[in-house]
Amino acid sequence: MANLVQGFFAYISIVGPPTVLIFVVVLLLSLWMLSSRNPRVNWPPGPVCFPVVGCLPQLMIIGRRRQPTDLFPWYEKYGDIMHVRIGEQHMIMLGSHELIQEAFVKNAATVSARPTWTYLLKHIVGKDGAGVLLKSGHAWKELRRFTLSSLRDLGLGRKSLQERIQDEARFLVQNIEDENGKPFSPRFKISKAVSNIISIVVFGTRYDYNDTPEMLPVLEELMQIGEGALTLTDLARFFLPLKKIFALIDKFYSLVRQEVERHRQSFDPTDIRDFIDLFIKVTQEGQDPEIYTEWNVFRIIIDLYLAGTDTTSNTLRWSLIHMVNHPDVQKRVQQEIDQVVGQSRVAKMEDKARMPFTEAAILEIFRMSTVATLGVPHATSETTKLGGYTIPKGTVILGDLYRVLHDKNSFEEPYKFKPERWLDGDGKVIKSDKLIPFSMGPRLCLGKGLAEMESFIFFTTLLQNFTFKVPEGEKPPDGVKGFNAATFSPYDYNVCAVRR
Repeated sequence: MANLVQGFFAYISIVGPPTVLIFVVVLLLSLWMLSSRNPRVNWPPGPVCFPVVGCLPQLMIIGRRRQPTDLFPWYEKYGDIMHVRIGEQHMIMLGSHELIQEAFVKNAATVSARPTWTYLLKHIVGKDGAGVLLKSGHAWKELRRFTLSSLRDLGLGRKSLQERIQDEARFLVQNIEDENGKPFSPRFKISKAVSNIISIVVFGTRYDYNDTPEMLPVLEELMQIGEGALTLTDLARFFLPLKKIFALIDKFYSLVRQEVERHRQSFDPTDIRDFIDLFIKVTQEGQDPEIYTEWNVFRIIIDLYLAGTDTTSNTLRWSLIHMVNHPDVQKRVQQEIDQVVGQSRVAKMEDKARMPFTEAAILEIFRMSTVATLGVPHATSETTKLGGYTIPKGTVILGDLYRVLHDKNSFEEPYKFKPERWLDGDGKVIKSDKLIPFSMGPRLCLGKGLAEMESFIFFTTLLQNFTFKVPEGEKPPDGVKGFNAATFSPYDYNVCAVRR
């Protein structure tokens, strides 16, 4: 033994300590990589994962552009189902309609959980999740049923939800009129209009366009921080500005609690005005206390505001980009609006059946500029078979909605804005199960109906009253590239709104 030790130190003296150190590090890392591979797991193919950080280095390189297409080269190399590990977290990326359907519909019983064990989500909602967006299992199903039922039952006082959206569309038109045809950024006007709709549903109030509700800038800042899959790993604590994120979340929670307390002061169980009143009623009644906890129902309020503001406002911002870049489409939509709706009233959902080209244009906006590029992350609640591979419990599953909606095998010239792709030879709207901007399965976006109603009424009312143009001397806004964070938003741009 003594001779062995002496020989080892003699070897070090010959090759030098740095060489030995490198050898030891490489050996340990190799052993770590071998030990970290579970031979019982039949993972799909994917990029090489490094110790500790996984595929993060490659993601940081290819993701510098922050576009939804960043991962597309990997799909081309590894296939439509990929295994990607970031830090300690295993993730499965699904890049085809068939695979997303297999996961979210056929295997919904085992692929509908949320990865609330991950560092960031655990600190936001707790390891067991909360609300309707980040809860799993039986409690999630019950809370989702309650939320959908509540949204249907809320007559919003004396006016229907559609009438509220029509009123808000008129307010938006009036506010844009104040620009007198001069260049302006539609970003904040649209955000305030959309925010007002969900504010009416949740808080029972709307805000003047000259007043910015405190929650809106907090929400917008939060949505810009998102870093995709990195938020679903323990590495988030090292690469994300968590102090800032948690401060914004705490501020958002505080503002909502202030609204709840204001509602408590005037609460009448016989006159339910909005979702906060429902929150107070349900928590006071104490029905199924393990599910209808104050935290769960409070988080539903948060979920509704988050889901009901950012996505729809971004969709409408994309819609104006496509109109100014395709004036022929804009003109054809306006002609249909004039024929069916006229100028004396605001469009209503019943009009859509007689406006096939307008509907086709909106469908193409949803397809071309889907704002929830990877949707909300799913997770396996038990070992599952997907695409012929065995996926263990506790794996994050991400459906790449953007890739499905830009699949050249389903959509010819997928990066061209072509509303006519949604019309048949008779001019009737074509329905396609490949159009999944709201995902699919039991976790389908619960705000889908509201988003479709807002998109139709706001879009038609804007084009009924204005022709949108690129300001003279400015470049047309980019209709493909944008800023891909928590959602996919267009780069800021200006338009001129010329009164018709």
